[in-house]
Amino acid sequence: MTPETADITDTIWDAAAGFVDRHLHDTDFTTAAFDEWITRDPRHRIAYDTLMGVARDAALNDALAAFDSPPAVNIATVKATRRKVMTYGIMAAAAVAVAAFVLPPVVYDQITPLSVYETEAGQPREVRLSDGTALHINGASRVEARITPFRRHVRLSQGEAYFAVAKDADRPFTVALDGGDVRVLGTQFNLSYMPGGVELNVYEGKVRLKGSDRKFGLFTRGMRARLTDGAITPLPAFDPDGGDWRAGWIEPDNWSLERVAQEFTRRSGTPIRFENDALKDKRIIGRLRLDDPQSQLETLAVVHGFEVARENGQIIIR
Repeated sequence: MTPETADITDTIWDAAAGFVDRHLHDTDFTTAAFDEWITRDPRHRIAYDTLMGVARDAALNDALAAFDSPPAVNIATVKATRRKVMTYGIMAAAAVAVAAFVLPPVVYDQITPLSVYETEAGQPREVRLSDGTALHINGASRVEARITPFRRHVRLSQGEAYFAVAKDADRPFTVALDGGDVRVLGTQFNLSYMPGGVELNVYEGKVRLKGSDRKFGLFTRGMRARLTDGAITPLPAFDPDGGDWRAGWIEPDNWSLERVAQEFTRRSGTPIRFENDALKDKRIIGRLRLDDPQSQLETLAVVHGFEVARENGQIIIR
């Protein structure tokens, strides 16, 4: 599977910022190059209109003016009024890099577009973010990402994802979760929403998991933890080389049957329904193949004393 790139490249935003600044300040500006650029790709118009709106946003201009330390301007090359300096500063914040300015991270956060990656059950997906981070997103999952020159913010709001985070000591990588967050500089880990919370598995490097009570734990290769209602619980170690859902397998270690069913549905796309809720808490141990949930569940049924049927495209556990 070929990883996808971020939806809008940094190059487009750089070019858009340049055209906006020239439109606002260059009296000798000619439209030929702009007309060719703006019609070449629909994303060019989106970027240009977005940044022009930012440049004319009075509230954002006021916010920039309120900073105690205003952006540093190269006086030798930029001779402008206060208004021009401020407007060009906003454009620098919108673009990825304009060397004449050092602007506060909050400006980048406001104008950097949010990329959303959402999968249906049975349709895992690979994505490569603009910083080089690779995401392996399981089925029935949702990831939101905003990567700026200062910060790397991601939110996993449902499902499961494996993160291979590009190393960048100057830009910590944060994943927001229900009840807490994960923070790293460059490492590999898996996060999964399951019945009762979110589970963290660390494959490489070091991961800081913080709960809503601001308490945190540091976890390294082979370590696991669960985040439940904002509280962190360390779990028994696992084998990072043992394979996982990305290879089409899971190895339940005293998992609930409900969680096993959830993993089957994410990977295969087959809905699984419990007719008897008491069966959800059956504890499962073993190695299971994810692409054939019915046969795997039928094998478990013999051991654990339940029945499996298929009705109207669903697997029924009773």
